[in-house]
Amino acid sequence: MIKITNSFRSHFIREILLPLVAVLVITFIAASATLSWATVKNNQDALKVQHGIIHASLLQSAEEMRQQQQSLAQWRLLIEHLQAASLDVPWMDENIGGWLSQMFNHQLVYILSAGQQIRYRWERPGMAANGYADEVVENARRWQADAPAIQPLQRVALIRLGGRPAMLAVSSIGASSDPRNADLLISVRFIDADYLQALSERSHLQGLRIIEDGNPLPLPARYTLRNLQGQAVGVLSWQPDKPGSRMLRFIGPVVLVVVIIITIICIVMIRRLWLSSLRLSSTLLQLSASEAQAQHIAFHDVLTGLPNRALVENRLNHSLLAAQKQSVALLLLDLDRFKNVNDTFGHHAGDSLIVEVANRLLPLVNNVDTVGRLGGDEFVIIYHPEKSARSVALLCQNIIDALNRPFMLLGNEAWVGVSIGVAIAPQDAVDRQEMMRKADIALYEAKHQGRGQCCLFAARMDESIKTRQLMASELRQALQQEKLQVYYQPLMNIDGSRVMGLEALLRWHHPGKGFVPPAEFIPIAEETGQIVQLGEWVLREACRVARQWPQLSIAVNVSPIQFRSAGFVERISEIVRSEQADSQQIELEITEGVLMDDTQEAKVIIDGLRAAGFRIALDDFGTGYSSLNYLSHFPVDKIKIDRSFIQSLDSGENATAIIESVVKLGHAMGLTVTAEGVETSSQMSALAEAGCNQLQGYLFSEAIPPDRIASLLSSGDYSG
Repeated sequence: MIKITNSFRSHFIREILLPLVAVLVITFIAASATLSWATVKNNQDALKVQHGIIHASLLQSAEEMRQQQQSLAQWRLLIEHLQAASLDVPWMDENIGGWLSQMFNHQLVYILSAGQQIRYRWERPGMAANGYADEVVENARRWQADAPAIQPLQRVALIRLGGRPAMLAVSSIGASSDPRNADLLISVRFIDADYLQALSERSHLQGLRIIEDGNPLPLPARYTLRNLQGQAVGVLSWQPDKPGSRMLRFIGPVVLVVVIIITIICIVMIRRLWLSSLRLSSTLLQLSASEAQAQHIAFHDVLTGLPNRALVENRLNHSLLAAQKQSVALLLLDLDRFKNVNDTFGHHAGDSLIVEVANRLLPLVNNVDTVGRLGGDEFVIIYHPEKSARSVALLCQNIIDALNRPFMLLGNEAWVGVSIGVAIAPQDAVDRQEMMRKADIALYEAKHQGRGQCCLFAARMDESIKTRQLMASELRQALQQEKLQVYYQPLMNIDGSRVMGLEALLRWHHPGKGFVPPAEFIPIAEETGQIVQLGEWVLREACRVARQWPQLSIAVNVSPIQFRSAGFVERISEIVRSEQADSQQIELEITEGVLMDDTQEAKVIIDGLRAAGFRIALDDFGTGYSSLNYLSHFPVDKIKIDRSFIQSLDSGENATAIIESVVKLGHAMGLTVTAEGVETSSQMSALAEAGCNQLQGYLFSEAIPPDRIASLLSSGDYSG
């Protein structure tokens, strides 16, 4: 028995254990070598990709800088100012140096005359003492001398300026026949911390910084910045992404542990080989589960568990491949009053709301459809209509109904609502990016029409977007070039015999389109933020008229966006002071939309305006949901009855009763009551009988330019 046992042991050691150990050793060596090679190779490949990203980002940055400068180099107004005998430096600072600095972070701006003299310079505060100008001009002159004579000079390249790497852009100004004799627009942006921060965000690289080229310390990753001659002007360093090292840190210990465990088990006894196999299987299962969890996190929103943007885009691509056989609808959803929830109840309530919205959306679609979250309060649905577009409209209505129901957030009820934009393949698009763009255009249209509704994309919407963008650009130019005008419509006493005041109204006469109604360009100005600048310009013009006619009150309309802008009270008070006008002569007209979003903040602003001496009028009174409530909460001086009620005076008795009630209410609260849109003598008589204090409308005069005010006041002719 002992012999048999010994023989078995010898056979086991010789035939099983030793070959198994040899195989394990060889496998361990091969695995180690493979892992090492894969680690190095993956890290090298990743570094090459990061070098390419840096190179592409620098090229894109240079191209953007060239385009930014080109738009000014060919600007007619700049050319005219340079041709003037005396250079308007404040204008140049605002529209050339200051604009390039504020909009695009250019730090040095020069204009070099054809005679090679610096005619204009703009240097960011603190840089003038560094003496960069001579070195910049020297480079620009050299580029101009090397430029071909048949095309404008437009060049952007890296240079070393004052011992620091910088991006230099040079463009010839105007359309000179020989750019080598043209004025030059020169601007510089240093490769500094701000530039590297933007470059880091664009290239997704961590720890991006400039180092000295002769730095002897080993660098994790480096990219040499070179000028046009190939000379080094600086070195970028960053913390490189090392996917191979991450792989090694994750897989290496696992492989080592597995090999050690198997080796020990083989040495101790063969019968535990099965148990070790089970343990190995368990380890592999855990690794698989970890990988599956990581993959799920990478493609799903952490808060809601819904597919994130990456997974949504992937699924949309797959759906569009089959769009020729079955329609695919892309729905973009944006919650209407999500910011109010965050501001009122806090971000925890906002997170709870997002989760509840996801829970309400999921039951509304089929298993083949996708509900995803793009971020913030934006959701997306990839929907496969079973029959026709009617099912898309039905789904949208179901979504609106579901999200219109109140939400319980931290023990409080909240209402949000939703706006939906829809694009349908294949008729609208078959490309993912185009589908997203057109659904976003439809979403904009839904919001523009009043929120709480859905809009399907139509070709006219795309044209409308382009038209609005063009009008926004032309409006900006009109404001800069002072092509706008302010007209004034008189406010009359009740019998129409005396002018009590004037209302300032903005007018735009387009050189190609003629008169552009305010209803067309004011909403665009509000969307683009130009309304603040427009409103302040109108106030300045109104102050000049008020100073000329101190016996009249001057009414100026205030946009809701302008009203809510930071420092509104201080800015308009300063405008009135600088124009040497009396704030008590200025009447600011606001609408109920100004008061709806944040009543507490609105009351603080109105109190500040009244403390500064301004009078407050509530315009378009009667068209909102809570006009009477506003009168009891906000200290206004006047209410203006909306023209829709005045137009109804000739067609029914209800309008008369409403106007009489409003007038009595206003008088009871000590307010002046003005009626807008008076066009007929019968309307004037009815309003006089109702007790209105002031009248305004075409019956007396249309809006007139300021040079006709004197004639209007002296003649008593109010027919316009």
